[in-house]
Amino acid sequence: MLGKISREAKAHMLRSSPVALMSHHFQKILNDPSFDIFYHAPALIVISAVSEIPWAVEDCALAAENLMLAARGAGLGSCWIGFAQAWLGTAEGKAVLQVPPAYRPVAPIIVGHPKSWPAAVPRKEPEIRWLNQS
Repeated sequence: MLGKISREAKAHMLRSSPVALMSHHFQKILNDPSFDIFYHAPALIVISAVSEIPWAVEDCALAAENLMLAARGAGLGSCWIGFAQAWLGTAEGKAVLQVPPAYRPVAPIIVGHPKSWPAAVPRKEPEIRWLNQS
């Protein structure tokens, strides 16, 4: 199923994204039949919500963050796969996942055992501004 979703999502992006906005790199990998948008991960979790609920996207994003942090705590890797989002929101994508029509797939997260752990990303010191109301 993940192979089918990968193929369909790549084709959908190539059909629906303006070529002028898509980098040469993205065009190249999306046209590569061997490129799996899920990186051969064993599991895909799609966090979805009823479309009309206020803050549905934000709630799904928070749930995705919690899922990803819990996965890391359990020694698993995870990644939000943006390439899958647009196709999963189509009628065909929802049908493949058996997502009810009133729901919107928001966060496609792959989970698996990573080949290696990336180095920590250097962080900038936060800029904090205090507003004085007096």
